[in-house]
Amino acid sequence: MTIGTATTRRIGIGPAELEIDDSGRGGIPVVLVHGWLGSRQTWSGVRPALERRHRVVSLDLRGHGASSAPDAGYTALDMAGDVAGLIRELALGPSVVLAHSMGASVATRLAIAEPGLVSALVLVDPDYGGDPAHRADLAALIRDADDETVKARVVHLFRTRIDAATRSAALRELHLAGVLATRARVVAQTLRANLDPATSIRFRPEAEAVLPRRTQPVLSLHRLAARAAWESGQATHPSSAAVAVPSAGHWIHEERPDLLVERMEAWVDALTPRTGAR
Repeated sequence: MTIGTATTRRIGIGPAELEIDDSGRGGIPVVLVHGWLGSRQTWSGVRPALERRHRVVSLDLRGHGASSAPDAGYTALDMAGDVAGLIRELALGPSVVLAHSMGASVATRLAIAEPGLVSALVLVDPDYGGDPAHRADLAALIRDADDETVKARVVHLFRTRIDAATRSAALRELHLAGVLATRARVVAQTLRANLDPATSIRFRPEAEAVLPRRTQPVLSLHRLAARAAWESGQATHPSSAAVAVPSAGHWIHEERPDLLVERMEAWVDALTPRTGAR
């Protein structure tokens, strides 16, 4: 099926059936990875500009949006395996992975596990590297709770904290609709995976042990200057950069799509002599 300029289809990767949009042509491919309890639709504001110069592929992660929801496998590493399988299935070759929030953890795991598939990372307000003092707050959401109760608590979390800085009421409603549409067991399983220090980089001690293993250049955009400064300290590639965008909330790519595309294209262009990407 074709919607606008994008072809929409389902592709089986392991136990998951992933819904994808594929559009654009030429240049280095860009793979779009949404955040926790979101969908590929959150990239609608940046896609038209990107597809003028790139082949652009977006997906709904397993359990999210229109993709299927396997019984298990909701760690960032599991989802990174799905993205790797998609890149191979579409024969994209080394790609720029543009990812938001939890998608940044997925993209990081992908870049480390499959470095040949990722030429660069562009990460929008990554979820990783959070203050470990907040671990108990998230753990309280799953304590003594069935999946439906966990989901209800997460809905409240979105309303009062995660989406509180988003200025647009319409965007807040869209984000909440995505949470409400997600199966309760997926909400609970992804949250439990994010809290597991054996597999998650959600909090700073685990993130600092993993992020330096990325060999690719990383451009990250953060709503908080302190998070951007911390990210700068994790860089291993000389072309990596961390940028603070204090005028936006967590969904920078939806609130400031123009800024994201401008920063990303200039940065990727500057990589060309070093990486031969184009």
